[in-house]
Amino acid sequence: MNFIKYISIPAVAVVLTLGSCANKLNIEPVDDISAEKALSTPSDVNNALTGAYTIIAKGALYGTNLVMVPDLYASPGYLNWTGTFSTYRDISNQNIISTNEDVTRTWTTAYQAINAANTVLEALPIITDEDMKSEIEGKALFIRGIMYFELVRLYGLPYEAGAANSSPGVPIALKAVTKFDDLIKGITRSSVADSYAQAEKDLLASISKLADYPSDLAASKAMLARLYLQQGKYDKARDLANDIIESGDFELTATLEEPFRTPNSSEGVFEIQQSEQSNAGSSNDGLATFYSSYVNKTGGDVGRGDLSVLNSYYLSFDENDKRRTEMIYKGDGAKSGWFTRKWYNYFDNIPVVRLTDLYLMRAECNVRLGTAIGDTPLNDINTIRERAGLEDLTSVNITSVLAERDKELAFEGYRLHDLKRTKRNIGSMPYNSPKLVYPIPYREISVNSALTQNPGY
Repeated sequence: MNFIKYISIPAVAVVLTLGSCANKLNIEPVDDISAEKALSTPSDVNNALTGAYTIIAKGALYGTNLVMVPDLYASPGYLNWTGTFSTYRDISNQNIISTNEDVTRTWTTAYQAINAANTVLEALPIITDEDMKSEIEGKALFIRGIMYFELVRLYGLPYEAGAANSSPGVPIALKAVTKFDDLIKGITRSSVADSYAQAEKDLLASISKLADYPSDLAASKAMLARLYLQQGKYDKARDLANDIIESGDFELTATLEEPFRTPNSSEGVFEIQQSEQSNAGSSNDGLATFYSSYVNKTGGDVGRGDLSVLNSYYLSFDENDKRRTEMIYKGDGAKSGWFTRKWYNYFDNIPVVRLTDLYLMRAECNVRLGTAIGDTPLNDINTIRERAGLEDLTSVNITSVLAERDKELAFEGYRLHDLKRTKRNIGSMPYNSPKLVYPIPYREISVNSALTQNPGY
């Protein structure tokens, strides 16, 4: 993806195209906009946008929780949590309370990102260059849209295709505030349907503004395709996935490990940028912190080894499947057991969307609709299998397509959401159990009487 330029920031960055500027810029992240530090120049607005991207890369969001928690929450028969953090232990046990700190920080940080995006959107009149204005608007809408999508998937009941989806979703805040606690003050929870509709509206508007920025356009299309797939709108998801595949801007890497070791690989559609100087790895955060357990070349332990792959799940892969032989290893660090190689180094990028997801999405939607838009489902599935060192299938159905998706995207944050949308049990619980929905954080309920709590909390 040689058209991608990105900002280097002191915390964690994400893929961020900045028009024709080809240089890395060191910009102070702007998490909160105060009345004393109002935006007054185009540079201020651009810096604020960078701050919004910084927020979504934090450990509370894509830096850890939005990738790890959907797998941790659906861990039965899949992953084993052996760490000491009670917040993650309770999520793994599907026994969450409303004061859970990770439930709270994901909510709070997502709304910080939303407020940052709103601040940028309200400051657009400052910008007189129409191209710059369109680019910044598209990116701010992208951030707001994906945050509402992630929030409603975690804090609302599953979207049911063909139903009213009138159960409570999340509060929709479309105006910036200078005091964060005022962002959703007095705002009730919109329905699940309306929460999805807002995310869709933002992403569609983002797409309309980013036509001249291929990498950002693809990220918006990919996240909208993911939203449509979650809703069961298979024709729309298929067509967006096909658009990205057929664009020719992305291609599968030669090896399974490359998308996770090579920054901005040819397969990465939307990535969180990390480096040795700036990454989410710490004693409390970072995917490699929890998923890794090995001794490095200098004799030091890498990772806590808190999240290991169950032996039964490891054995569910074909013995010749490279996703087993190359991407799962025996830990020899802090803890023993099987561990995924996807989240191996603290400073590796985090691919939120890979091209493989779009091949699998197109295949699934084509199977469900009896179509072959872009290619046949069989060819798409065999494209994925061939890189994994497996023989081609001679036919596919929805069961085999979903099985391939489960294995290819394992440990990347898809499991909870895929099981819910396909109405499969999660451990002993039905997909729509209230226990598989986050509570609204106690702090939010206690200070905002307009909010209602989810059932069971």
